Amino acid sequence: MTEQPSLLALWSVPRSRSTAFERAMYERGDFLVVHEPFSRVCDFGEADVAGRSCASQEEVMAALVETAAERPVFFKDTTDFPFDRLGADLGFLRRCRHAAMVRNPRDTVRSHLVMQADATSPAMGFGHLWDVVETVTAVGLPMHLVDGDRLAGGAAAEMRRYCAAMGIEFIAEALAFKQEPPASWKATERWHAAAGESRALGAAPAGRKQLSEALERTALAFERDQLPYYERITAALGGGGVPDPARPAG
Repeated sequence: MTEQPSLLALWSVPRSRSTAFERAMYERGDFLVVHEPFSRVCDFGEADVAGRSCASQEEVMAALVETAAERPVFFKDTTDFPFDRLGADLGFLRRCRHAAMVRNPRDTVRSHLVMQADATSPAMGFGHLWDVVETVTAVGLPMHLVDGDRLAGGAAAEMRRYCAAMGIEFIAEALAFKQEPPASWKATERWHAAAGESRALGAAPAGRKQLSEALERTALAFERDQLPYYERITAALGGGGVPDPARPAG
């Protein structure tokens, strides 16, 4: 059997079911799971990576590499913010095995606006994720696509595809959530309520709250903004997108 990779990166748009995916990686027990260090340092000015305090994207990259020298690390991050320093450390990029995670913009946008009514269109994350995809693939590195819609319809199959692409063992037992959510979720736990309450990867969450008429108009505008990036990402990484017959035209 080939040696297990030591640093796995999952770059995801917000509200793509990425935290539930992260929880399945936490259940495995063979990776140290680091929760959103880049977005935390962008939002709060500091992040903790396995006890190492980081105050910049560069420091996060260095801490992840140092930690991965001690034990295998999986981290996931959401692209609410631009991670514009990734290209400054090609050693970090080459150390990682990368995946990008998306979900159709119709649902991610509305789920985001339920949580944060004053969010901006760029914070929906598809444009920032496209920048990450371009940065990673421009240096000749492969990048796997995880799809949150496929995950909801077949969690085991989607996780099997991911594990094969990353070169790690598929552990079926990790799809059932038996451990308490990681302590690192605490600072932003309201964003992870559904993943925290779920008992298995892919389990159907409670119905989403309806938006006001004004917010629905905002959602339609944001969806139009994000759709071209979603299509670029899925086309570039071979996903082809997931049809969404409920998506309104215009």
